[in-house]
Amino acid sequence: MLTSFSDINWKLILILLLVSCVVAFIGDVVGMRVGKKRISIFGLRPRYTSSLITVLSGLFIMLFTLAVLLTTSETVRTAIFSMKIVQRQITDLTAQLQESRSELDDLKEELEASKRELLKKQEELSEVEERLRESEERLAKAEGELREARKAQSKAEKNLEALERIKKDLQEDIKVLQAESQALKQGLEELKEGKIVVFSGEVIAEKLLTSNPNGWDPSVVESELIRSAQRNIAFRAKSKPEDIKIELEENVRKSIEEYCKQNKRYILRLVALENTVRGRPILAGLVGFESKLIYKKGHTLAVEILPAGLDRDSAEMYLYGILREVNVKAKEDGVLPDPIRGTVGNLDALDFFNVLEKIENAEKTLKIVVEAAEDIYTEGPVRVKIHVLQLE
Repeated sequence: MLTSFSDINWKLILILLLVSCVVAFIGDVVGMRVGKKRISIFGLRPRYTSSLITVLSGLFIMLFTLAVLLTTSETVRTAIFSMKIVQRQITDLTAQLQESRSELDDLKEELEASKRELLKKQEELSEVEERLRESEERLAKAEGELREARKAQSKAEKNLEALERIKKDLQEDIKVLQAESQALKQGLEELKEGKIVVFSGEVIAEKLLTSNPNGWDPSVVESELIRSAQRNIAFRAKSKPEDIKIELEENVRKSIEEYCKQNKRYILRLVALENTVRGRPILAGLVGFESKLIYKKGHTLAVEILPAGLDRDSAEMYLYGILREVNVKAKEDGVLPDPIRGTVGNLDALDFFNVLEKIENAEKTLKIVVEAAEDIYTEGPVRVKIHVLQLE
């Protein structure tokens, strides 16, 4: 290892040189004097004694130099007194260094192997991440399809519930209609035999009293109700109106007088109180209701969303269900139902089948809107228009 000149202990070197010169000079002077005086030491000749003094001077110079170096330099002390130890340490350190180099080589090989393994793992990680990304994409796609499937399932379940509800309602209607049909068949047989001409609870005449500040003539109203009942029953019985006898309950005339005094819109109905056979007088009672505007023309009565692709039977079930809901709603809102059939209105058969054809096998989801075809009052009937709209 190189040392710069500024790092050298020049002061020590100069002292050593100076002391060496002084000692050498003194030794030389002593030697010369001993030689001239021919002094003998240890019985030696003067010439040898001079040489001995010179040698002793040199030895003194060496000892002095060594003493100074030992005093001032730890390195010299170590070199003189601990050289073997240092050599052993150097040997041990050399062996350790060689071992460390071997370990370093092994570590380098392990490092290279680790790097190769790391590269391999990174490649495997890249492959796994790619597969993970593809799996996540497939998962996202599957989740989207699952959501769509759940929506479709939910929609199908709602449609199924609606169909089940409609089916249940229709079954109930069928039971009622079967009972009515049986009663009507029996009545028809009796009608064919010329027996019953009117059923109990049947409305045989109806008169609307509008708001009139001057009031209505009770006798005129009574006469119009009776003549209307005679015409209706005579048409059914295939007889003359004057042959039909109408008998009113005791309180009917008084009730008519009270209604005629009211400056409001009323609907008066003559209702048969019992089944009556041909040739017998028909006993009738009076029922009056205040007539109010229930729905204005164009009022929306029902809105229903129907799925695309319905067959004729399903479309017919849906349509019957919608009309039944309208019937229930109208009665709840105050429209008077027919006492015999329990309905508040009807739909023209041609209109019904036209709507049915639009619903059947429609390629898009449909929106069915039922609205009032005219102003509808308490007495009814409920006449409707059905609009079939395609949704995007």
